[in-house]
Amino acid sequence: MKTEIGRIQLRLPAGLERRSRRIGRLVGEALARCDLSSGRIDQLAVGPVTVDVRRSDRAIADHIAGNIHAAIGRQTRTS
Repeated sequence: MKTEIGRIQLRLPAGLERRSRRIGRLVGEALARCDLSSGRIDQLAVGPVTVDVRRSDRAIADHIAGNIHAAIGRQTRTS
C-alpha cells in the first residue's frame, strides 16, 4: 500500500530560518524511507520536538521524522 502525506507544517526554532527549506525536504526524504502504517489520519499533532541547532540539517530532519513516524504508529494503534 502506498503511503501519502498531503502536507507537513514545521515550526523550527529561531536560528534555523536559512536552513528550514533544506530541513523540510530532508524530513520528507527521511519519511519516504520509513515503513509507515497503513490507514488514514486526517491530522496528526507531533511535538513539541526538541532539536539541537548545532546538529546537521540531516540529523535534525531524521530526528523530526523519527518523531513523526512514532506519532503515526501511536495514532494507527489507537484508531
